[in-house]
Parts: sequence; C-alpha cells; structure tokens
Amino acid sequence: MQNNRIIGYDIARALAVFIMVVVNFNLVLSTTTERSLLASFLELLQGKGAVLFVILAGAGISLMIKKNLLNNDKEGLKLKRKILLKRALFLFVVGMIFLPLWPADILHYYGFYLLIAALFIRFNNKILWTSIILIIGAFPLLMMFVDYETGWNWKLNEYIGFWTVSGFFRNLLFNGFHPLLPWVSFVIAGIWMGRQDLSSAKKRKTIFWISLIVFVSTQLLSMQLIKSAVSFLEFSVEDATAIFGTQPMPPLPLFMISGISWSFVAITICIAASERAKENKYLQVLATTGQLAFTHYIAHIIVGILSAYLFFGENSLSVSQAFLYAGIFCLLLMGFSVLWRKKFKRGPLSLLMRSITR
Repeated sequence: MQNNRIIGYDIARALAVFIMVVVNFNLVLSTTTERSLLASFLELLQGKGAVLFVILAGAGISLMIKKNLLNNDKEGLKLKRKILLKRALFLFVVGMIFLPLWPADILHYYGFYLLIAALFIRFNNKILWTSIILIIGAFPLLMMFVDYETGWNWKLNEYIGFWTVSGFFRNLLFNGFHPLLPWVSFVIAGIWMGRQDLSSAKKRKTIFWISLIVFVSTQLLSMQLIKSAVSFLEFSVEDATAIFGTQPMPPLPLFMISGISWSFVAITICIAASERAKENKYLQVLATTGQLAFTHYIAHIIVGILSAYLFFGENSLSVSQAFLYAGIFCLLLMGFSVLWRKKFKRGPLSLLMRSITR
C-alpha cells in the first residue's frame, strides 16, 4: 500500500515538473502575440504546475509525520518539525541565490510554506479547511486596502524595490509570483490530501469526482463571469479576466479553487496509475523522474531556459517551437533520472539538502 502511494506521488511530481517546464519555456521563448489552440491551452496551464508542486509538498509532509501522529509520538513530531525548519531555511537560501537568474522563483516562497506547514501538522481536518477558506477569502479583502500593482512594472515584468525591506515583504506576503497569502492554502490542502487513504479505490473515486466537478464548474463560472462583465458592466477583457479569470496573478478565489481541485484530480489519477507501475516501465520512468523533482526544477531554468534564451533570444520562437523544445527537454530529464537513479537513491540537490538538514 505505502509503496503504491509513494510511487503515485512521484508520478504526480513528474507531472508538475513537466507542466512547469512547458509553461516557463513558453513564457520566456515564444512570441507573446500568437493566438492558437496550443497557446490557449498553455495559458490554461499557467500556475497549475507550481500549484501541484506545492500541494505535493504538503502531502509529503503528511506522509512524513503520519506514524508520529498515529502513535501520538510528541518527541518524534518535535524532531520532524526541526527537520522541516532546517529544510525551510535551506530552500529559502537556495531560492535567494537563484532569484537573480529567475525572478519567478518559487523556492524562497517554498521555504516559508514549509515554515508555516510545520505549525499546521497537528491540526485536525476541520481546522485545516477552515484555515484554507479564511486565507483564500482574506486575499481579495486585502486587495481593497492595498494596491496589488505596487512595485510592479508590468511592461518589463519587473518588481521595483524588491531588495528593500518593505518591497521584499510586500512581494513575499501579498503581490509576488507565489505570495504566502493566499498560496500557503495549497500547502495546507496538501497536508489534508496526504492524510487520505488513497490506496482505497472508493476514497480515490470520491475525491476525484468531487474535485473534477468543482474544477469544471469553476472554469465555466469564470468564463461566464468574464463574458458578463464585458457585456453588461463594460469591463475591458483584460480587467474582467484579471478579476474573474483563473490565472495565477492575482491569485483570487477562482484561481485558488481551480488550483486545489485540479491538483486533487491529478493526484488521484497518478495514485491510481501507480497500481500498474510495477508492470509498466513508462510509469516507472515517470516515478523516477518525480523523485528528482527538486533537481529538475533548478535544471529546467539553468540548463533549459537560460541556454535557450542565450541561443534563440527572448520571445523569438513560435509557441509550437517552444513547446517542442520543452518536450525534448522533458525527455532529457527522464533520461538523466533513469541514469542517476541507477547509482543514487535521491537527486543531487535532495542529497545535498538532506546532508545539511539532518
């Protein structure tokens, strides 16, 4: 049971990496004015890989402390909290080093996600979901008092004053690429997901169908609200999409609901697929790739995007060319994963983190 569960989450991590690769390659390398079915599909995927990545982090924390909670092992929980805090600091430092190369970095946020997750690991499910709802609801209320666009130069996609104290914390907490409010809700949702017995087909199906219905309903509601705002309230398409769309910036409630429900659908499918992983070599490769997700996240920026940026230039490819390049890079990641795992149990950066944060 446990092996299937772990393999399923690894397959989901591989999926999260692939989505981030495809979306980020498209954002940096493809022309921004192209309108096509593929371009629309990639727009729909924006933020979805990162959301899945963060929810899986929460699920991983749940699995990490599961035995301690069941046995009411307070000393064990205390030790696990210390490990989480050390890893949070490690990820924050790595993210800050990485930030000048990739302004949309998630790792320094990730460190704070783990820090907050360490506070939630003993809360019951009712408190978890109450917290998720309150955090998601608090963000649009905060936007009524704080200008979301403060610090942003949208033409250059740059954040002015990031390296000041006020700019850093405003970006971290409110209007960065993955701000703690409300993105930490994804970690909390992941903690809940990790507690579920997804080895039960009945449980999986229940979560899958409820999540799928919520996801589809949210997307349809978003489309209808955008259409109504343009037609009856005379909103511009851009303003209507910003308020009622499911894009990650700003992370308003429809995006948050869409992200959680989409991730739950993806995870349940991957867990179900893991039951056939022993007989399917392709699923084994995906699981192996997911086990190196941390390394692949860094590699897809440094090796993939930066090298392509230097060779092709920014926004110089068609959407299909950028998509093809991303697909080839994903294949290379899978090949590297298989070769690496023949000699090592964990990815290079995971080994480094664990050696430092034991």
